[in-house]
Amino acid sequence: MASEHSFDHTNASEDLDKAFSGMLEGGGRSAKAKQKKKNKAGGKSKNADSEAAAQEKKKGAKKKKKDPKQTTRKLWVAILSLLIVVIGVGSIIGAGLTVVHTQLDKVTKVQVNRKALGINSRVAKELKNYRNIALLGIDARDMSDDSQTRSDAMIIASINKETNEVKLVSLYRDTYVSLGDNYGLDKMTHAYYYGGATQTLQTINRNLDLNCEEVVVVNWKAVADAVDLLGGLEINIRESEISEMNKYIKDTQKNIGGSKKKIRRAGKQTLNGVQAVTYARIRKDSAEGDHRRNERMKIVLSAAFEKAKNLDLDQLNKIANEVLPSIKTNITTNQMMEILLALNSYKITDSVSWPYDWTDWTYNGIWYGPPVTLKSNVTQLHEEFFNQKNYEPTDTVKEISDRISSLTGRW
Repeated sequence: MASEHSFDHTNASEDLDKAFSGMLEGGGRSAKAKQKKKNKAGGKSKNADSEAAAQEKKKGAKKKKKDPKQTTRKLWVAILSLLIVVIGVGSIIGAGLTVVHTQLDKVTKVQVNRKALGINSRVAKELKNYRNIALLGIDARDMSDDSQTRSDAMIIASINKETNEVKLVSLYRDTYVSLGDNYGLDKMTHAYYYGGATQTLQTINRNLDLNCEEVVVVNWKAVADAVDLLGGLEINIRESEISEMNKYIKDTQKNIGGSKKKIRRAGKQTLNGVQAVTYARIRKDSAEGDHRRNERMKIVLSAAFEKAKNLDLDQLNKIANEVLPSIKTNITTNQMMEILLALNSYKITDSVSWPYDWTDWTYNGIWYGPPVTLKSNVTQLHEEFFNQKNYEPTDTVKEISDRISSLTGRW
């Protein structure tokens, strides 16, 4: 019997839209982003053994499935929280463009091989009016060496060049996709481990029929620093979340430093950096389980925007001095300036998680979340996000989709 888990993000989306609306002088419609998990009949394909060698080859990047509480941080809020700083600095244009330009120069540049991004020529033509930027949160402790680290958070910020509408697509890190000819089928999160930003962009483009050429990378330690510099965030903690948070506050503090202060009560309260990171990263609570974490991430993001938009220039400069060096991107300073100058015309109109339909699958003791199917999920994304009616995925997507279904037995 198929089981289905759905999650309604309406409340968090409304809060997020309001935060962006006040800051960008626009208004985004709230959107329900429902994620469905389908368990379809079927077992492992006979082709499973043929993939075994490739799976063994990737042992260095994989670990056996842990309890969700012990998995690495799922922080898509990481990148967007830090971008608050850029947005905030840029919004105070009256202070002088030179000041803003100087701050943006502090962002570290990351090298991307544009010839290896896997962008299909047809896709490049069809999406020419969309600027799709990949926002990555990685589990590196030290941004000076992010080799052999995974991307715990992956978001596509899609900007419509004609309307300046912005749509956000959060990619599930455990989604089972193709990482290219050298690595075969694997979790999407492992793309960064194998080849950094270039391999991640290639994986996104080949599996989702996208044209991502730009990337922003940040580690989760910098998020805690940003929250502390913002003076903490006002968050309403549920009774069912306290135990889970307190279990992992010490673990978070051990890795990033800061306070070990635990949560003593439910209700609205000011969270410090360590607490906010822990709140966003926990994968379940006793009442709603794993699915509420996406809403928690939006809650943190909304609170951060509300706090950042009320800071003065001196406060924003202080945050920028501390945080911007922890961000890596291949977007040039001048390109970032162009985005900032057009900021007031941008408006967030949608935010969803992808894939829409997925299932559970365990192979060699490792848990995966294969899309059901990749082809149908890509079709839905392009029809809903890019208004491409009757979208037909590329041959690359079709071939990958067939491989995933054949191996997992999920069609």
